[in-house]
Amino acid sequence: MLSNQSAVQWFLDHQTGGTILNMSSVLGSFPSPVHFATHAYAACKSAVTGFTKSIAAYYAGNNIRVNTIAPALVDTPMAQRAAQNEQILSFIQTKQPLDGGRIGRPEDLDGLAVYFMSDYSKFTTGQIVYVDGGWSVSEGQI
Repeated sequence: MLSNQSAVQWFLDHQTGGTILNMSSVLGSFPSPVHFATHAYAACKSAVTGFTKSIAAYYAGNNIRVNTIAPALVDTPMAQRAAQNEQILSFIQTKQPLDGGRIGRPEDLDGLAVYFMSDYSKFTTGQIVYVDGGWSVSEGQI
């Protein structure tokens, strides 16, 4: 929130448009109570979605674009507990069925981040895009 506030203030002070990219999580909208019962994390990520839409609407007239990427499980240091758990990996194979049911890689987010931060997205604001290997459209198997 504070980084968004600072960026908006800079854009307004310089009377220029700009873009803000927030990060959320698929868990903010599509929970997994068996393997990822992280209630506070999910609530915070859900708040990012509402905050993004709210400030995107408010500052669109100032040509300030605000969007969010919401990934599923991505192989990062934070994901090591899940990445080393065979039961979770088995679940991920059906919950994130794209590309063989693998855990996401950081580079899977690169293209979308470049899009949002570039002029290619000059007519895009208030969007939440799930980069989730199919998580949000899959039942998955427990």
